[in-house]
Amino acid sequence: MQLNRIPARLLVPALAALFFFALPPPATSAESLTAIRSLVENGSVMLNDENGAALVAINPDKLCIPASIIKILTAEIALDLLGPEFRFKTECYTNCKYCLVIKGFGDPYLISDELRNLARQLKGKGLARIDRISLDHSYFSDDLTIPGISKTSNPYDALNGALVVNFNTINVGKDASGKVFSAEEETPLTPLAVDKAASIAPGTKQRINLSAQRADCNQYAGELLLTILREQGLAVTGNTVGEATADSNHSPVYTHYNSRPLPEVLQGLLKYSNNFIANQIFLAIGAQREGGPATMQKSRNVFEKYIRTKLHIPETELVMVEGSGISRDNQVTGNVMISIMERFKPHAALLTPKNGHPLKSGTLNGVSNYAGYIKTAKGLRPFVIMLNQEKNNRDMIFKLLEGY
Repeated sequence: MQLNRIPARLLVPALAALFFFALPPPATSAESLTAIRSLVENGSVMLNDENGAALVAINPDKLCIPASIIKILTAEIALDLLGPEFRFKTECYTNCKYCLVIKGFGDPYLISDELRNLARQLKGKGLARIDRISLDHSYFSDDLTIPGISKTSNPYDALNGALVVNFNTINVGKDASGKVFSAEEETPLTPLAVDKAASIAPGTKQRINLSAQRADCNQYAGELLLTILREQGLAVTGNTVGEATADSNHSPVYTHYNSRPLPEVLQGLLKYSNNFIANQIFLAIGAQREGGPATMQKSRNVFEKYIRTKLHIPETELVMVEGSGISRDNQVTGNVMISIMERFKPHAALLTPKNGHPLKSGTLNGVSNYAGYIKTAKGLRPFVIMLNQEKNNRDMIFKLLEGY
């Protein structure tokens, strides 16, 4: 029989039938489990059914480095302790010398558009004159050290602080002639941004981490505020930016609450796996529970108490030293991580879909992890893949779990 003699109306069904019979039979659960085990040299793989019963449990008690999937626990604790209605705040004060003091409380999303909202509100308060802007960083300790964070130019190594704009980064570019421009439409150029762009090649764009020098972080925050205040029509008579602590000599003018409620902040955190946002939240929770200034120890105290007394997880099964997963000192077993995924089920929509299944990845050198949910007709199946090995087999394992 020749294909060119088959009527057109029969050709597609005939080819489909041939393809169907050429496919290998579907693997049994036992075959899939054997295949998964062969891909795990050092790690843990867990899968529960829609009702929480274990379907796959490979090395459930093995401690593994979670990398960024620990951000799911950070998000879960934030939602519980801060509440879904929580919004980060920034306070504004003035004094008789026409100084505007901006006090930060760790808002991780104090980005250009949010500063513009703040400026509009200040204008509406009728501020007639501003001679000087001072920044109040006192809500966070000034000697914060996050385990795993290095002093590099990588944006994920950005410094944390009480008053930080645009994630402590500048996004700039140069056209072919060498003219500097802002690579973000919503962000105006500032003198420091122009200066930092001198090192990039014409015809390129680059996001520059300012964290090599804390003074640059503070200078950029002040310059951007000045520029946006003027852009919104406020009468700013000077260019001086300093540091001050709001006290009894200052009068409160306005408290700005970020337009993003906590779930929206967490969705951005999980989608972009932003280490800076994760540890801003980690630090803010500690300060909110134990009082400012925020320190790593206060946050560890709060998280430790929550993990041991509310989640009832012993130290032998979970160690959490910071909120982002960048530290290799974070450790968790598959059993504990799958229990976290069970708790996080109501918030599964905060995770970014892969092949239609919401999940979070976690990657460090020699660490390749996934945690999330496989969607079925019956609901969500929580799963965890933690591979602390050179071979990154997580996608192959994920595919096998999809069909399990």
